[in-house]
Amino acid sequence: MVVAFCVAAALFLPSSAMAQPAAAAEENVRCLNCHGKDLILRISVQERWAMLSAPPAAPRTDLAGLYVDAQSFAGSMHGGLRCTDCHPGSGTLPHPADLPDPSCDACHASQAADFALSVHAHDPGNGNGPSPRCWTCHGAHDILPPSQRASRTYPLNVLETCTACHSQHGASPNVALPGRDLVARYMDSVHGQAVTGAGLPVAATCPDCHGAHDVRPSHDPNSLVHRSHVPDTCGRCHVGVEEVYQDSIHARLNHAEDGGGRGPVCTSCHTAHRITQAQTESFARDIVEECGTCHAPLYATYRETYHGQVNRLGYRRAARCSDCHGAHDVRRVSDPASRLSPDHIVGTCATCHPGANENFTRFIPHADFRHPADSKLLYGIWLYFMIVMTATFSLFGLHSVLWWVRARVERARNGPPNSGHGSSERTFARFRPIQRFTHALVIISFMGLTLTGIPLKFSDQPWALVIADAFGGGNAAGILHRVFACIMLVYVVIHVGSVVRWVRAQVGSGRRGWLFGPESMMPRWKDVRDLFGMLRWFFGRGAKPRFDRWTYWEKFDYWADAFGTVIIGGSGLLLAFPVAASTVLPGWIFNVATIVHGYEALLAVGFIFTMHFFNAHLRVEKFPTDTVIFTGRISESEMKEERPLEYERLVREGRLEAHATTPLSFGWNRAARWLGIVLLTVGIVIIILIIWGGLMGLGDR
Repeated sequence: MVVAFCVAAALFLPSSAMAQPAAAAEENVRCLNCHGKDLILRISVQERWAMLSAPPAAPRTDLAGLYVDAQSFAGSMHGGLRCTDCHPGSGTLPHPADLPDPSCDACHASQAADFALSVHAHDPGNGNGPSPRCWTCHGAHDILPPSQRASRTYPLNVLETCTACHSQHGASPNVALPGRDLVARYMDSVHGQAVTGAGLPVAATCPDCHGAHDVRPSHDPNSLVHRSHVPDTCGRCHVGVEEVYQDSIHARLNHAEDGGGRGPVCTSCHTAHRITQAQTESFARDIVEECGTCHAPLYATYRETYHGQVNRLGYRRAARCSDCHGAHDVRRVSDPASRLSPDHIVGTCATCHPGANENFTRFIPHADFRHPADSKLLYGIWLYFMIVMTATFSLFGLHSVLWWVRARVERARNGPPNSGHGSSERTFARFRPIQRFTHALVIISFMGLTLTGIPLKFSDQPWALVIADAFGGGNAAGILHRVFACIMLVYVVIHVGSVVRWVRAQVGSGRRGWLFGPESMMPRWKDVRDLFGMLRWFFGRGAKPRFDRWTYWEKFDYWADAFGTVIIGGSGLLLAFPVAASTVLPGWIFNVATIVHGYEALLAVGFIFTMHFFNAHLRVEKFPTDTVIFTGRISESEMKEERPLEYERLVREGRLEAHATTPLSFGWNRAARWLGIVLLTVGIVIIILIIWGGLMGLGDR
């Protein structure tokens, strides 16, 4: 059988083998008589052993290497060589039982020397299989030069060559991630997509970065991917970027005399296998985090700025570290060539803020307002708000708790109060249509400003991104925030006009004492007496005070809202039009405005959604909601119970019937109640999120 196989192989040898150089071809015919026919793969083990001088020590399991396609071999780089040039000892028949592996060293001495020092030359002993040999990557009898499209090492093919092994690898002491994860990251990267997606043979592949024969672990000082060599390795493709980088402070820090290798290199910012395009949203978001790994204190202060907050909410156009400091050309601020040097900083700011001037550049981008050493002014403003917020929530929180407890005691003694919603009971007008309309604008504006502004204040919380995305993202939320601010301006104008008309009417009536009278929102001594009277009532030391049209807590709400609107609105205008404001004001005023705007808004939101909600809706007498601000009507029993002095005064002045109105239907009252419940629910949820965000943020400071 063996003789017949060899004779048949000689008769039907492909003509391509005859085209080889005569000397090599004649000698190789002898080998191809057997190895040039795929029958060698199908004959029995005993028949193969008959060709050897003795049975081998171990049966061969890899049979593919026994067959040589004569045509492929003839067209390969080694097609002009003799078989025995690579397979010494194979020239005799029968073959020795255990032939040595082919040796490439004789012809490829330089590559062999590099390979001998590489990680591939040594069994890693980590369970990832045997080390590769030359033919693992280049092929055996069909080796083609890397420039040919069909070559295993052609740029568009080498990925498959490398990943055939590395996708099967697990983690190792030198590589923290499994090979399949590294392969997946590369395939999703800008380099991998350029190869597999765009088919660009010039895109970086494994050997471009790691080397071909001299692959070494990244901790090896001679490795192409050792941090000391990464700029040069990347610079072979990114020539212009590497030239710019070499003049940066980062490159100089890598020089032993400057920084002892402390500076970041390409992979420090872009990573190794997960490189993304700089124009993508993920890169724009993540690059700030990368800068923060080295510049933690500056990163923390950046996150407190509008730029940092809106960037975290996904707005790509917000200024990032590289927009101000440069990307590859980062220099010290004291360097005249720096983007932030006195000669260049105005132009740098004007890139995003056309018309920026020298005043504008006095903004402190990394101000740490929580530490007096950085800025006593900013620290003082922040400390003021901490004191005011602590005092406000503590005192009014205690006021609400004491009220709730006392009201529960009264209810246990006297039963539930009259709800005043009977359809047959008389009602009186408490709020005019213009007042209800103004309050509706207040609700719309305040809720809108809160929902679009709170995500910015708590941009580090997952829920903030959810809320911002519900409004179309950070940028869209910012635009809507300004729209709701315009609504705020509208209701301010309406209310001021209404107050002016009321004042004129009072002056024209000739009535005396109207400025501090019972229908005025101006504070008076009775409010102080009522406050102490309520405190005595809380502790069972006296009767509950009798109120007129306005109570002391309602006046506090009113004036707190008035002052808060001026403070929040004024600081908001500065932040909305910074370039215009900087024509007359120094840039640090924006640092002040940022603190004032954020903390005054937080104070307002916290107070409205807790103390105001309790005073107006959640106290025992009104729970779950008071509809008077929606309907404008108050029942006679409620008026007698809650505002007896007003009721008696109107009766005494003969004006009570002038305030009488037609009761609303059950359906309208129910709709008003549900509207109040929805608004209460939204407000309470926001308060819970604020408390959660505040507690979570404590660990970051």
